[in-house]
Amino acid sequence: MKVLLLFPPSWHPSQPYLSLPSLTAFLRQNGVDNVIQRDLNIELLDILLTRKTFSEFHQRIVDKLGRLGNTGEMSWWGASPYDQEKRNVLARAAEAIPSVIDKVEFAKNTLRSDGFYNLERYMDSVHIINEALGMLSALYYPSVLNAVSNDMRYSVYSSQDILHAIGDEEENIFLALYQEHILSSVLEFSPQVLGISITSTSQIIPGLTLAKLVKDQNKEIHITIGGSVFTKLIDSIKKVDGLFSVVDSFIVFEGEHALLGLVEQVNDRKDLKKVPNLIYRENDVTRINEPFYAEDLNALPAPDFDGLPLRLYHAPAPVLPVQTSRGCYYRKCAFCNLHLDHRNFRTRKVELLIEDIRTLSQKYQTPYFFFTDESVPVNTLREISDSLPENQLNIQWMAGVRFESALDDNLLEKMSKSGCQKLVFGLESYNQRVLNLMKKGIKTDKVKRILDSCLKADIAFHLYIIVGFPTETREEALETLRFVLTKEYVSSPGFSCLPSIFGIEKDSPITQNPREYGLRSLMAPGNEDLGLGYFYEVEYGMSPEEAEEMYHDVICQLSEVLCPFPYNYSMPDGLLYIARSKLGQHVNRNILRGLCDPGNG
Repeated sequence: MKVLLLFPPSWHPSQPYLSLPSLTAFLRQNGVDNVIQRDLNIELLDILLTRKTFSEFHQRIVDKLGRLGNTGEMSWWGASPYDQEKRNVLARAAEAIPSVIDKVEFAKNTLRSDGFYNLERYMDSVHIINEALGMLSALYYPSVLNAVSNDMRYSVYSSQDILHAIGDEEENIFLALYQEHILSSVLEFSPQVLGISITSTSQIIPGLTLAKLVKDQNKEIHITIGGSVFTKLIDSIKKVDGLFSVVDSFIVFEGEHALLGLVEQVNDRKDLKKVPNLIYRENDVTRINEPFYAEDLNALPAPDFDGLPLRLYHAPAPVLPVQTSRGCYYRKCAFCNLHLDHRNFRTRKVELLIEDIRTLSQKYQTPYFFFTDESVPVNTLREISDSLPENQLNIQWMAGVRFESALDDNLLEKMSKSGCQKLVFGLESYNQRVLNLMKKGIKTDKVKRILDSCLKADIAFHLYIIVGFPTETREEALETLRFVLTKEYVSSPGFSCLPSIFGIEKDSPITQNPREYGLRSLMAPGNEDLGLGYFYEVEYGMSPEEAEEMYHDVICQLSEVLCPFPYNYSMPDGLLYIARSKLGQHVNRNILRGLCDPGNG
């Protein structure tokens, strides 16, 4: 039985994502030996960022300009604004590409080498890569591609748009890339089951584009889609038949037993009703296999990264993702629907986690780990901090956590000594009224005490904040900004902050009782049959338009004092920088500030 698991673009190129290694390990543990996993995101970036590819794209752009024709002023002035802009974009790319052809491979390889740790070279490399990919995108105007995302004029929340996009040769850059570089190897392997992991909306069109190409060539391959995006769209999938023209099934919630069951049933051509967590079509009816299955984390193997091209990621050393738990133990935040990804909260025994870390560190020759839980429980943090030194595991790690009272000086000091380099907090607001309305369950004095303790323990921190939560005023948003810009925090090594504008997400608690949160109305976008959110009107506080204006103000003010590189660009990159600095190779902070000054470009 052949199984092929694919992770499509677009995702950050610094490290592998955890979904495929978890599924691969489970299938291999259960006797499915012929499993191949491929990270197409990093594979395609590696192909794109070469002199050969840029030369080919340059010629195609020149040829396309020629086809558009330079037949005189009447033709030019008679063109539509869209056609004029398209021609301008192509002309600029044709002129600019020769200047970067000889730089892209050097930039890519810099990020994979010790040059990564030279901040000036790091920043230059990231800029070159993103600018260069933007130039290549000109061929598919108005689509735009960069190292971490893609943007098309099609809505990923509309099945009609998606189905148009996946066949659009003029604007879908992934069609040509797959046809030239990926499709033949997929078809040659000829898997019975092809699994595509879609964990971000930026992966929907690239992922389904590949599914269509494969299905057009070999209808016998069972194509299944997994990941958190479609888990949130179970009700929508029931009503959208068109998606089943390119895929055979969707696996929702957790995928280990579901994928194994699917492989077994496809292999024996038995009954898909026996596969947990599966959505599929049978006799023109969409079937959903319930009750949904939740994994026993203590029965799962350590992730298996074999087959992923770890040397291709844009970092000099692997930062491996691991989990201590699934789900969220708090589950009360009014704005959050992440709890939908998992049926309930469970933890993995720390002794098993420690063995995972030992195995992965030795096998892949890396001391760097990122605990990707929604929030690692405090008891688990305490056990990890005791167990790592006891087991003589000298690793460097970071984790997402909540502002819990038990994060005191003693525990944070213990965590620091065990290798904790950075903690990721969902602050959201520093106004107590707004925090209470959000049902965050935290107090501002506790927040400050914990962050000050992190500084004392030499642990860096990242803060997520939300601008425009319903009823929030401009002054309350500024209160949060002023706190984030506390001098001691901004000047601390490794500090980062990422603001987001508030949006009402599907199935978040706020949708159950909108008036409790000062909302006058909720409106689902009429043309989005795969919508993940709502428009809304507020009774008081900032309107959505005012919140967006405030969000841009916050971004501007943060940009004046916070350098995006490396800490706000990629947390795994930031972990590597922090760990390197603690080895004694400190970067002069005055130089850092000079490089990060917006006036320096």
